[in-house]
Amino acid sequence: MQQIFKHHLIEVRGHYESGDYELGLRRLLDCAIETENAEVFEEVLTFCAFLEAHSERGTTVLEKVASLLEMIGNVGAQMRHAENREVLSLAHIAKKYENSGFAIKAINFHLELGNIMGLVGENGNGKTTLLRLIAGELKADKGEIGYPFAEDQDEYALKSKLIYIEQRIPRWHGSLMDNLIYTTAHYHENWKHHALWAEIMIARMGLRPYRKLTWGRISSGYRTRFELAKTLLRRPKLVLLDEPLANLDIVAQQTILQDLKFIANSLSAPFAMILSSQHIYEVEKVSDSIMFLRNGTAQWDQKSQDETKIESVLILEIEVAADREQLKQALSGLNLQKIQYNGGVFLIHFASEHSSAQVLAELAKNQIEVHYFRNISQSSRRFFIQ
Repeated sequence: MQQIFKHHLIEVRGHYESGDYELGLRRLLDCAIETENAEVFEEVLTFCAFLEAHSERGTTVLEKVASLLEMIGNVGAQMRHAENREVLSLAHIAKKYENSGFAIKAINFHLELGNIMGLVGENGNGKTTLLRLIAGELKADKGEIGYPFAEDQDEYALKSKLIYIEQRIPRWHGSLMDNLIYTTAHYHENWKHHALWAEIMIARMGLRPYRKLTWGRISSGYRTRFELAKTLLRRPKLVLLDEPLANLDIVAQQTILQDLKFIANSLSAPFAMILSSQHIYEVEKVSDSIMFLRNGTAQWDQKSQDETKIESVLILEIEVAADREQLKQALSGLNLQKIQYNGGVFLIHFASEHSSAQVLAELAKNQIEVHYFRNISQSSRRFFIQ
């Protein structure tokens, strides 16, 4: 495991040498957090203050990074080896609402530390119900939910390590920094370092300019980030996120999701996560498995499905400077099976012997300009169009 940590340090150096300073800082902070060392925290926070005061990124920054990486490498990561990496199991979970008749039907899956499961589907198909069942806010009519990380512990011990973040985050009172220090005091033993833990997590989530503000003075997107910072300070084993990207701009969505993937795979404090979202592309990039819910039924679980049952077709989602007839004519040389149009993009189905490269080549040959192109043959996006 220490070899993995050393590789992470090498990656940080590479990010800075390549000019990817923002990514380099985020990963540098990840490595610092792995040490759980107060002196490392202080040095890295001093570096953050230096960056805020100096806009140039030159030799001085690279020298400081090299010094920090040496210090972090000498301290090393604090690693805890879990005998059982499984944190959640669902067996034949079912729940029916008598008034509406809607039901969750026979859901089965399991998650291990470091796993991220994307939960997708149209509104009203059971995503929030499933999360609330796992969080213990609803009781299943049938089936069993197991939390191996909390066996033989009381409900409070379970709730302290299972965190459910709803789309509408409850309001905090007082300064944001005070709230995070208060949270840290409940989950970290050394009281002398509570403020340091809060500061390092604030830095990691890109919140240093806002740490002394109150809830009413920050945007909904930054409220989401502060809620995530508070969650990470609790060192969870399982995190449930219901539409966490709704209040974030497109750049922040991509950054936060990638950050959560980095942090979920921490060497010192890994956790599993279920992420419910309508942003399919962003979610699929960071998820280890995808579950598509339709009418309460799991239509697709990427991790457990039989690969031989995947549809043997090529499905492309494209936006082009052409109408349907021009598109059909341009692709007439290929085995075109079906064209759908939703008013914005075309959904084109081909037999499996064709590739997306061939389709692009045909479009280019016929001088059809492509504005957007995505292969959704193995994406859960294809279930939304069926």
